[in-house]
Amino acid sequence: MLSSPSQLIKRNLDVFSSGKWALLNPEDTAVFSLLPDETLGLHHFYHVFRACREVKPDQHLFSAYFTEETLSTLNGVVIYMPKAKQVLDMLLDNLANYLPIDAKVLVVGENKSGVKSADKIMQKYLADVQKLDGAKHCTLLIGNLKQKDALTGFSIDKYLLKKSYSINGQALMLCSLPGVFGHKELDPGTKLLLDQFPDAKEIRQMRGKLYDFACGTGIIGAYFKCINPKLTLCLSDVSALSIYCTQQTLAENKIEGDLIASDGMQEVQGKFDYIVSNPPFHSGLKNDYEITQQFIQDAYRHCLKQGKLSLVANRFLPYADCIQQTFNQFTVLAKSTKFTVYQTTKR
Repeated sequence: MLSSPSQLIKRNLDVFSSGKWALLNPEDTAVFSLLPDETLGLHHFYHVFRACREVKPDQHLFSAYFTEETLSTLNGVVIYMPKAKQVLDMLLDNLANYLPIDAKVLVVGENKSGVKSADKIMQKYLADVQKLDGAKHCTLLIGNLKQKDALTGFSIDKYLLKKSYSINGQALMLCSLPGVFGHKELDPGTKLLLDQFPDAKEIRQMRGKLYDFACGTGIIGAYFKCINPKLTLCLSDVSALSIYCTQQTLAENKIEGDLIASDGMQEVQGKFDYIVSNPPFHSGLKNDYEITQQFIQDAYRHCLKQGKLSLVANRFLPYADCIQQTFNQFTVLAKSTKFTVYQTTKR
């Protein structure tokens, strides 16, 4: 089923009649059926990448950034407007450094995503930026790559923020990128969750495997692993940007973990003694409670007997019933005006 931005692309198929194109972070897989077979998919999000790869494995890439080897073969790229405008700036920097001169760059998105003001960012890298079309509460912008004199080469690490924190007395260096949960600041929900584990002696007594679901910057897994190096650590996220940040966080703190790109827990193998998470409740711009509800059910299957699940969620989110139905019991470890920390054990 075509998303609204993809329907706007469908209205403008003549743009793609010549040259080789790529779609960057498409919201759906069906749009590729409208375009030439050689159209590439460039993905930050594993769930769309995974679905597309099943159809044409050689035409889709999952990465935090894209190389000159890939981009120099293209005549145009369509960017689906990201939630954070800083991510759009980073993507345009990446493209402008490696696309050939005269390549076209389009940005498409729902109006509520901020796409109508994206032209200001596009003008930093592109010429002749203009609105190409608008329909179904979406906007399609286009510009041309005309010169590279001012470009100095792309490095994703230019956008990587390294920041030190002290959490319950444990020093951590966290690495984050625009668009990654926890960028620039310690999320108060995550802080409330970790505040329920202040006793370093107790953490050092933990044994077995710990899993950090939707790891973001890697803060939760890194906190436990730094205190207790004997824990076996697994982390996963759906975002390539988050995976990159977590890789850097683990390296900065000189710890190791098994890092997995996964749609939910589909790619995660084995069972765990501890599952700890601040799970997402957004899919794009929309609330999506099914992500965490599915995670709770998957966590039960991946918990060892007497394994513990600890998670934090906004107080308005309806997860207590799901935890009760799945695990048959739970404890509220803490509440604030915005968040609740739940813990349950697989009996």
